[in-house]
Amino acid sequence: MAGPVRERVTDADRRHFDFVQTLLRISDELTEEETANVKLFCLHLIPEGQSEQLKRAVDVFQKLIKLDKIDQENLDFLEELLERIGRQDLIRDVLRQFQPPEREIPENPELQPGTSQQGADAEGNATSNTYVVVNGQVRMIQETLDRLRNHIATLSGTRRSMVKFRGYKKHKSILVHFSIPRENTVVLRHMADHSDPRLVYMGVKSLQIDAEVPIKVQQGAPLYDIKRQLPVDDIEVGCSTRNKHQRAPQGWTRLSALNLFSDALPLHLQAAASLEYQGFSYSLVRALVQKDRLREHQMRQAIQNLRNAEVDSDKLRQKAEVDSNTIMTLSSKLNITENRLKEALETNDILEEKLQHAQEYAEKAAKQVTSHVTDYRGEKPPGGWPQEYRGEKPPGGWSAQVEKADSATQTHLTEPVGTTGIPGGVGDKVGADPTAKEEDGKTPRQESGSGSDGKEDVLGTEAQEQERHTAGIQKAAPGFTGVITFGGFGKEPGELRDPRGVVVSPSNEIFVADELNRRVQVHSTEGVYLRHFPTVVPGAGDKDMEPHDVCMDGNGTLWVVGRGKTAHHVVQYSTDGTAMAGFDMKKSIYFRGITVDMRTNHILVTDCDHGEVDVFRPDGSLVRTVRHHEGEMTHPRYVTVDGDGNILVSDWNNYNYYVYDESGKFLFQFGGLGSGEGQLNRPAGICTDSSGHILVADYGNERIQIFTRHGEFARTVRTGSGSGPEGLAVGPEGQLVMTNSLNDIVTVYPSY
Repeated sequence: MAGPVRERVTDADRRHFDFVQTLLRISDELTEEETANVKLFCLHLIPEGQSEQLKRAVDVFQKLIKLDKIDQENLDFLEELLERIGRQDLIRDVLRQFQPPEREIPENPELQPGTSQQGADAEGNATSNTYVVVNGQVRMIQETLDRLRNHIATLSGTRRSMVKFRGYKKHKSILVHFSIPRENTVVLRHMADHSDPRLVYMGVKSLQIDAEVPIKVQQGAPLYDIKRQLPVDDIEVGCSTRNKHQRAPQGWTRLSALNLFSDALPLHLQAAASLEYQGFSYSLVRALVQKDRLREHQMRQAIQNLRNAEVDSDKLRQKAEVDSNTIMTLSSKLNITENRLKEALETNDILEEKLQHAQEYAEKAAKQVTSHVTDYRGEKPPGGWPQEYRGEKPPGGWSAQVEKADSATQTHLTEPVGTTGIPGGVGDKVGADPTAKEEDGKTPRQESGSGSDGKEDVLGTEAQEQERHTAGIQKAAPGFTGVITFGGFGKEPGELRDPRGVVVSPSNEIFVADELNRRVQVHSTEGVYLRHFPTVVPGAGDKDMEPHDVCMDGNGTLWVVGRGKTAHHVVQYSTDGTAMAGFDMKKSIYFRGITVDMRTNHILVTDCDHGEVDVFRPDGSLVRTVRHHEGEMTHPRYVTVDGDGNILVSDWNNYNYYVYDESGKFLFQFGGLGSGEGQLNRPAGICTDSSGHILVADYGNERIQIFTRHGEFARTVRTGSGSGPEGLAVGPEGQLVMTNSLNDIVTVYPSY
């Protein structure tokens, strides 16, 4: 019958593999200079002539293992080496990973106290085996082991690296085996003989050194009688006596127990240990400890309450600021509604006045016709008709009075409606004969002296005032028809001051960054003013900002970048102007452009100070920076992303457009200073259309140029002298929208 199958790879083997891998990682991370420094620190341990054979740091570590300086559970010597050569990062990232705090130490069931032989370390110093029985521990983890080693090293007056952990065994209590310098065991033996409170607080039940008889540590017994003084012994355990200039309090011993574990202990433990060391009873010590713990708990609770109150106060303040921003937005909406109502009332008054004038004119025209036409009711005149009339002229012809009356009647009957002074141009010149003039050069209206010219001037002014906030002025640009222009310098709704970035929504709404008016204006693609909202900034900093550029994400919300008093801000707004979220950037004196990558929802913002484009998540965390690999892009201004995810950037000072892929890798550039085809002078806005064409605003050359997706020149759109094209956008129906910062207007080309 086959015997039990042995495990080929044990946990001990895996632990050894991890240990060797840790040493290899540390060795690979060290530079040649740091490896030489490690060898220099270990020259006193390595025999003469062998150091030159140790090429790598791992060879030095292997030598230290043979010298019993380091092993799997004792890495203090290696930790001190790394600290002295300035590689604390390896201690944190590599060494601590091999010995995590919650790692359970493997048990040695074969451990027996008093069986190990005395030995010596690599420097020839004699060592003794120390066995400590610790009460209250159910398992040995790395954190517990480190704490025991620290306490043993502190109490025995040696370095932690000199205290070597050799193993442990579990039963009702835990037996822990250490090796320490023999000269330091005297102190531990003395403390165990007197049941030193420091050993009591460590939970030590007994202490055995080498093969000696174990020393039991009494739990809860007073250390000294209050009148007994042993200054020599106290000095040996690390305490100090008062000098002759100090007076001890009455009833206390002349000793001060100051060397208790370390200064990192809680104050109540230090005080309790000190009181017991001077002979006070355990009941008094416990009462003091409990009282101090209660007071400490109350203080912590009070501090936590204060912190909670501070957090609540911050939340209330932030909520108040959000409410303030909401009130500003609602106030702006109310103003917009009031302006619309006012404009509607003015329009209604104008229409009512025109209707009244039209009715008056109709009555007047009817009276004039009636005065020249006989009222015929179908009866035969008295005596009958003089002769049957069949349309012929009577013999001898008509009389002069009848000819004149008939001529006047025919004149009024054939005169077109609208030529006798209908106000406001209602049916103005509809069907009029442009060649019909009087011999003296006056029209019939002028001859009648009805004063219609004055009415047309007044009503023309009113009509112009009515349409000031709608379609603006329609002009025909060179080579185009139906071009719409709106705006004009001013602060009123529909007017602009330094318009910059622009975007067109899928519902054909044009959003314009009205920089100096600190707002975003909304118009239809027909140029009709719809609304505007202030560019408020959420948070505790600036209240509002001067918007530079605007774009729209895949969810239909706006992203606006602008400059405040203290910083540049990137803010997300709804289309009605409600501030939703945002983040801040370092304030700059330069213009910043913005766009959204629809595929990843990343926000791209130009940074002229560093010659780069920063890519953010919507929460403001930085994803990456995009810059030219040779530093040629120095003043990025506007930015957009095409359908393939490529990033296109205009450079105001280098007269070029730069193209990068979605990861920020440079692809190509096009442009160059000049006025020829494909050359640029102060390139500004940029966008792409559904065909993949690249449309760029050639600010200095007063034109828009169109390139293929590969940067090859296609054609030019002339925008007119003194136009100064700035921002560009393409609408859902192929409209081309351009902002003109020189003339404070926006132009819409139905096609290009």
